[in-house]
Amino acid sequence: MSPSALPPSLAEFHRHVVHDAELLERLAAAGDADAFVTLAVAAGAERGLVFSAADVRAALLAARRTWIERNVP
Repeated sequence: MSPSALPPSLAEFHRHVVHDAELLERLAAAGDADAFVTLAVAAGAERGLVFSAADVRAALLAARRTWIERNVP
Protein backbone atom coordinates (compact mmCIF):
# COMPACT_ATOMS: atom_id res chain seq x y z
CA MET A 1 0.00 0.00 0.00
CA SER A 2 1.56 3.26 -1.03
CA PRO A 3 1.35 6.19 1.39
CA SER A 4 -1.21 7.81 -0.92
CA ALA A 5 -3.52 4.79 -0.49
CA LEU A 6 -3.46 4.99 3.31
CA PRO A 7 -6.20 6.61 5.39
CA PRO A 8 -5.26 10.33 5.58
CA SER A 9 -4.18 10.30 9.23
CA LEU A 10 -2.04 7.18 8.73
CA ALA A 11 -0.48 8.70 5.60
CA GLU A 12 0.40 11.79 7.65
CA PHE A 13 1.92 9.55 10.32
CA HIS A 14 3.97 7.81 7.61
CA ARG A 15 5.37 11.23 6.62
CA HIS A 16 6.31 11.85 10.26
CA VAL A 17 8.12 8.49 10.42
CA VAL A 18 10.07 9.19 7.22
CA HIS A 19 11.30 12.54 8.57
CA ASP A 20 11.83 11.68 12.26
CA ALA A 21 14.79 9.37 12.91
CA GLU A 22 13.95 9.03 16.61
CA LEU A 23 10.40 7.90 15.84
CA LEU A 24 11.68 5.50 13.19
CA GLU A 25 14.10 4.00 15.74
CA ARG A 26 11.32 3.61 18.31
CA LEU A 27 9.14 1.77 15.82
CA ALA A 28 12.03 -0.38 14.57
CA ALA A 29 12.76 -1.44 18.15
CA ALA A 30 9.27 -2.88 18.65
CA GLY A 31 9.64 -6.51 19.65
CA ASP A 32 6.86 -7.91 17.47
CA ALA A 33 3.96 -6.90 15.25
CA ASP A 34 1.57 -6.36 18.17
CA ALA A 35 4.06 -4.07 19.91
CA PHE A 36 4.66 -2.20 16.66
CA VAL A 37 0.93 -1.66 16.09
CA THR A 38 0.38 -0.48 19.66
CA LEU A 39 3.35 1.88 19.47
CA ALA A 40 2.29 3.26 16.08
CA VAL A 41 -1.24 4.03 17.28
CA ALA A 42 0.11 5.69 20.45
CA ALA A 43 2.77 7.68 18.56
CA GLY A 44 0.13 8.84 16.10
CA ALA A 45 -2.13 9.97 18.94
CA GLU A 46 0.80 11.91 20.47
CA ARG A 47 0.88 13.86 17.21
CA GLY A 48 -2.87 14.39 17.07
CA LEU A 49 -3.35 11.72 14.42
CA VAL A 50 -6.14 9.22 14.94
CA PHE A 51 -6.08 5.83 13.25
CA SER A 52 -6.87 2.36 14.46
CA ALA A 53 -4.81 -0.74 15.08
CA ALA A 54 -6.78 -2.30 12.22
CA ASP A 55 -5.60 0.52 9.91
CA VAL A 56 -1.97 -0.18 10.85
CA ARG A 57 -2.38 -3.94 10.44
CA ALA A 58 -4.02 -3.46 7.02
CA ALA A 59 -1.14 -1.22 5.92
CA LEU A 60 1.43 -3.76 7.13
CA LEU A 61 -0.34 -6.58 5.30
CA ALA A 62 -0.60 -4.55 2.10
CA ALA A 63 3.08 -3.59 2.27
CA ARG A 64 4.06 -7.23 2.80
CA ARG A 65 1.88 -8.31 -0.12
CA THR A 66 3.42 -5.66 -2.38
CA TRP A 67 6.94 -6.70 -1.37
CA ILE A 68 6.21 -10.38 -2.08
CA GLU A 69 4.45 -9.71 -5.38
CA ARG A 70 7.31 -7.64 -6.76
CA ASN A 71 9.33 -10.86 -7.07
CA VAL A 72 6.58 -12.95 -8.64
CA PRO A 73 6.94 -13.38 -12.41
